[in-house]
Amino acid sequence: MDTLLRIAGLALAATLVYIAGRVVYNLYFHPLAEFPGPLLRRISRVPWSLAVLKGTAVFDAARLHNKYGPVVRVAPNELAFQDPRAWKDIMGGGVSEIPKWIGMYGVPAFLPPHVQNTTSKDHHRALRKALSPGFSDSSLRAQEPIMAKYIDLLMRRLKAKSQDGPVNIELWYRYVVFDIICDLAFGESLGCLESDGLHPWVAAMIDGAKPMGFLTALNMYPILAAVVNPILAFIAKGPMRLNTEMVKPLVERRLRAGDRSDLINPLIKLHEGQPGAGSNTDELIANATVIIGAGAETSVANLEDALSNSGRNSASILTAVTSLLIDHPEKSDKLAAEVRSAFASRDSITADAVSRLPYLVACIDETLRLFPQTGAPSLRLTDKRATIVGIPVPENTVVGIWPWALYRAAALWTDPDGFHPERFLGDPSFANDTRESFKPFFTGSRDCIGQNLALIEMRLILAHMVFSFDMKRTADSSTKGWVHKQKNLFIVWEKSPFPVELVPVV
Repeated sequence: MDTLLRIAGLALAATLVYIAGRVVYNLYFHPLAEFPGPLLRRISRVPWSLAVLKGTAVFDAARLHNKYGPVVRVAPNELAFQDPRAWKDIMGGGVSEIPKWIGMYGVPAFLPPHVQNTTSKDHHRALRKALSPGFSDSSLRAQEPIMAKYIDLLMRRLKAKSQDGPVNIELWYRYVVFDIICDLAFGESLGCLESDGLHPWVAAMIDGAKPMGFLTALNMYPILAAVVNPILAFIAKGPMRLNTEMVKPLVERRLRAGDRSDLINPLIKLHEGQPGAGSNTDELIANATVIIGAGAETSVANLEDALSNSGRNSASILTAVTSLLIDHPEKSDKLAAEVRSAFASRDSITADAVSRLPYLVACIDETLRLFPQTGAPSLRLTDKRATIVGIPVPENTVVGIWPWALYRAAALWTDPDGFHPERFLGDPSFANDTRESFKPFFTGSRDCIGQNLALIEMRLILAHMVFSFDMKRTADSSTKGWVHKQKNLFIVWEKSPFPVELVPVV
């Protein structure tokens, strides 16, 4: 017994000595020791992880920049940058692009590599090359009748629903964007608008995205990740099998349809003739899941930097812009005047026409600034000594730009917390804004491949909503400031319902 106690005591002493040594090293001898940041964050990554788990990481990043400046040491081996020049230095593309960090993108570890999580530049380049034609502006404009069909159905459903009282517009935006993206990918919708409900696959994707912040925080501790990831892989077998069972019929029906112009066709051609048919089907399912999830929950959502958000999130941005317009009636009236004077009927609302409505475009841009995709960075790991915004950064340093913090920097934006579409229209009151800071779809070779889809979709839906309805706040005053009350789960936003009074325009 005494021997066991001595061994335990020695183990405890060794652990304490190790921890003390790491603290001293991180504070005084680490290559990043000279960079400013909170004491606890310079000592350990634990405060960073706790902020992710609490849903405050993106907001904390803004507070840290306000206190410590444009370059902050937010963890022992991580620097956050609040400088527009960092976009090019970190994500510039080509050989200058700093690689994605496996600590963030290796989540969940049991998923096969796909366009969002692959850290291999060659694999990403091949997938990107295959997918790009389907997301080109000309290709998407050719698919505009498909979008118009579902937007028309949305208007009819909302007009009927509005007779029964307030409508949770956040949910209906999800319905329409999921139906659109699924038809663009597979040639069939999920029937969300018709059924007044989320398809089980969609619901599973949304639920599956919620623990991504936890998994990301966990994955940044290699020893812990090595122990927990096999357990998670075992636990996930059932849900993954269910996901495959729901997606596989869609993929198989699409394969039987043969060659057609859609988002999935380039991937099918990429896999044709390659060895390992089974694994290729698995990869096709994985990429299809990301396309549907990102295309629907982003449209801001970054197809490549948000899983089931993503955007990097048409539904999210449409809800946010609706909230901001209701919170600012004078802006809403101005937008309504622009839209209703531009079109004689809903049939005349087209993608080309809405792109020429300056105030509508500006309202969406300002919403992307105030409620950015994930709000979180695309974390990179320097594979060699780098120079970022003129500052030497050592090898093996995690670096990133937190968009939420960047877009709220008083040094870069006039009244950064206010909703001012005019800042994107040349208003002299905002002449000092640093517009090069604004990268809603990121930049470089891994910018959002779905940004054309996102913009067309959001502009069309918003134009139809404003043309067809007066949108008003309900008696529930808690919906005021909806944008500022959402919880950030690092990869996605956990969005609350947003009931709205819809008054059809005669």
